[in-house]
Amino acid sequence: MASRMHRDMKRKRVHFVDHHHRGSRHGHLSRNKFMQLPYPRVYKPERNHTSDRGRKFLHGRPFLRVQTNQQAQPHIQQEFPTNKGLGSGIKKLLNIIIKDLQPLSSVNIEAPLSQSSIRCELQSFYRTKRVEVQRSVNKAHNLVLSAELWSSNKNTFYLTVAGHLINENWELKSYVLDTAHLIHKSTAESVVEQLLRISKEWNITEKTQFVVTNVDGIKRAQNNIRKWTFIPCFAFTLDKVVRETLSDWELLLRKCQQIVAFFHQSDEASQHLQKHRISLKLQSRELTQSSGLKWLPTFYMLKTILEQWPAIFEVFVDKRVDLCLNENERKIVDQIVKVLDVLKEATLKVGRQGFISISNIIPVVQMLQERLRNLGMMENRIAQKLSEKCDYHIGKINQILWFRVCTALDPQYKTSVLRDSSIEDVKAEIKRQMRESKSVCHKSRSDESVLLNYWEMKDISGSTLEFWRNLPEEFRKLSSVARKNLSVVSTVIPMENVHQMKESQIINRRNCLEPENLNMILFLNSNL
Repeated sequence: MASRMHRDMKRKRVHFVDHHHRGSRHGHLSRNKFMQLPYPRVYKPERNHTSDRGRKFLHGRPFLRVQTNQQAQPHIQQEFPTNKGLGSGIKKLLNIIIKDLQPLSSVNIEAPLSQSSIRCELQSFYRTKRVEVQRSVNKAHNLVLSAELWSSNKNTFYLTVAGHLINENWELKSYVLDTAHLIHKSTAESVVEQLLRISKEWNITEKTQFVVTNVDGIKRAQNNIRKWTFIPCFAFTLDKVVRETLSDWELLLRKCQQIVAFFHQSDEASQHLQKHRISLKLQSRELTQSSGLKWLPTFYMLKTILEQWPAIFEVFVDKRVDLCLNENERKIVDQIVKVLDVLKEATLKVGRQGFISISNIIPVVQMLQERLRNLGMMENRIAQKLSEKCDYHIGKINQILWFRVCTALDPQYKTSVLRDSSIEDVKAEIKRQMRESKSVCHKSRSDESVLLNYWEMKDISGSTLEFWRNLPEEFRKLSSVARKNLSVVSTVIPMENVHQMKESQIINRRNCLEPENLNMILFLNSNL
């Protein structure tokens, strides 16, 4: 017994420099578990000596080595240029650090590598990539900024600023420009201050007209940037609308969270639930938990509870659990599910992947309001209140000129504006921008006739950007106006993040990066 204990004490153990990479700030990750990576990680010694084969550790420390099988690593798109003397080892480490947003302190390093040498290579690659992005930004005549305010904890705030443009090939490109650490304050004034700094550093102040943001109150703080138009992030606005709507039923939502937690915390209860599902011939779906009042996780949580309520009820009766939903509560839950289902459909119509132009927001809002009114006529109280909140926050966007201009220049959605009786202001604004356009058209046609020709076009096939790319020479000035307006995006985050049930592990990992490296790593992660 003593000899076995002695052997255990002498056994080599894996030690990481610190615990920041464990996601300990997040409730869903325990401190003794690491974040799962999207590909397998293998710990092997770098040396090829026969005696080292099969060993998992080198001098009692894990050596990080990434499998090169492309099926295991589909996300690695390119090799990083490094100094010749450092070899391929640092390339693999840079791949891990940048692609997985891993802090330098979480990686154990063998000689001749060190944290300082890795950071030097990181800085070198950042400078190289920054020149490439600056070149792309310089080519654009117009640029749209998005400003996402996020926090790693209650007291630490960051602002990630990205630039969006439509290039010469009519491709919507998005580049992260900077992530600023708001050390002292996270107010709208400090956000404007950082936006001014970043725009000056990238020489884009005069190119920028629109800024999409999730920062409340920023319109009141824009005294120094009167030329810029600040647009609220559509996804952020919908979240606010739902939170305000569901606040009256917060106690009921907490009770539903307790129901899910009861089964998640008891294997015996989960087994009983499965037995009742089978006997009642219900679909076997896992109950989904929702934290806070985020509307998409709340939707799936309530939907699964309703679908499995007969089985849940049987378990509660058997175990005498006082968490049953009465008939009125189930009716309210059903109304919430129907309303959030409409909201889910609306966000899917906005887009599913990447950043999407704001040009389809007016028809999406029109569809959303019509569906909510229909539910309200069926005495759905949740729909009635959500419709009122939507009218307050986003109901008047079809009266905003630049919103209507963006929509009118999208051939797929222009009818939502053209069928309006008062479109003269839209026509006048487009013609004004055509006169100010720097594009030269060698075929002489009046702006009025070009615009009228565009209005009359029907049966549009292909994407919006493909349509404008394939138009003949006579539409060049109008195409230039379309490029400027269609580059306005609807959200500060890609649409795939809007549709996520939970925060992705990539989003969680950015909270763990060292502040001095965070800007470089997020820049490289987004722009590769």
